[in-house]
Amino acid sequence: MKNIFSLSILTLALVTSMSSCLPDPIDIDVPPAEQKTVVSSQIVPNQIMVVGLSRSFSALSSGANEDSVSDDFLADILIDSALVTVEHPAGLDTLYKLAPGIYASIDVLLVNYGNYTLHVLDYKTGKSVKATTYLSPQVAFDSVAPYFQIANGDTSLYVHYEMRDDQSRQNYYVVNYYRKSQGDSTFDINSYFQRGQNQLNSFDLLSDVDFDGDGYLAKNRELFGIGYNDTIAVTVSNISQGYYEFLSAFKRSGSFVNQLSGEPINYPTNVENGYGYFNAHYPTISFFELVDYH
Repeated sequence: MKNIFSLSILTLALVTSMSSCLPDPIDIDVPPAEQKTVVSSQIVPNQIMVVGLSRSFSALSSGANEDSVSDDFLADILIDSALVTVEHPAGLDTLYKLAPGIYASIDVLLVNYGNYTLHVLDYKTGKSVKATTYLSPQVAFDSVAPYFQIANGDTSLYVHYEMRDDQSRQNYYVVNYYRKSQGDSTFDINSYFQRGQNQLNSFDLLSDVDFDGDGYLAKNRELFGIGYNDTIAVTVSNISQGYYEFLSAFKRSGSFVNQLSGEPINYPTNVENGYGYFNAHYPTISFFELVDYH
């Protein structure tokens, strides 16, 4: 008992001694990062060009740490008043506001190639940004179709697609899988379905190395979280190397491209004095009513 008592006294003395050596806590004032414009964009073929604009925010800000996003927080990060123009091979167009943070033009004349330059002036902050992207020729699948596979009593949904790569140039592609949703969905500035909303389910990124020596690719892609009788859309686009790298960074992080729930400060960007990515890829869209495939 004496030895145990002595050991306890020694331990207490050691802990007390160590505690007295700890420095006093130091208050650290971390200045917030400069608020900048965040850009996203999309083209709905033969319909509209849409540009999403918001302001970056610190992960330490109160609005970023709430369980739900407040109206005041959205009012602060969504750019509600701005001059937005797109310069392209056919001229210059001014985009109009569809909703806070969403600007569109039905007059942008798309061609199969060329540079598109976005200019944005945020009237509230007085800050301006510029971004230039290249519109690559439109591509299409050789074939694409969903199918169901039953194994061990479980039913799985796959999409089979085949396509060819132009081996005369370096190409990058994105294949998106959308589910038609009648309720709330992941933020997406596309509008592919006439009724209901888009819900981006997943996407594939392809480059020349994914094709065989003859420039041919056949792939079976399993999809999750889609109902037996849902409607889906599959799109394919020829994208720039910069946008491919941007999407690759998001995919590695485990996030979909969602400018409203993620701050893309550490990701590749083509926006001067801002964040995000301005792109002008031209998707080819295929729709499928899954009820027709079982």
